[in-house]
Amino acid sequence: MDINLPGGRATQREKHRVKIYTTDQWEIQGEVSIPAGGYNARLSDFLNGGNMFISVTNAVIYSADGMMLASESFLSVNKQAIKLVIEERIDDSEV
Repeated sequence: MDINLPGGRATQREKHRVKIYTTDQWEIQGEVSIPAGGYNARLSDFLNGGNMFISVTNAVIYSADGMMLASESFLSVNKQAIKLVIEERIDDSEV
């Protein structure tokens, strides 16, 4: 997937399916978009970057007991609320 940046620059990005466990005992399942190759190409690099929030698309939020609380096309998650992230790579054939 190409993303156009200000100034006409484009960057390749890859979607990664993730499960995010928060300090509030929620589980968020969704997708994050990470630059392909180079700086910040790994999920760990992306999470350790300078932004306070990460964007999660196609998100579903579950309570600690597994009950679905909400389904949202976009969430902005504060990284300070993240306890654990598990990733599953999405093949281009699935998109």
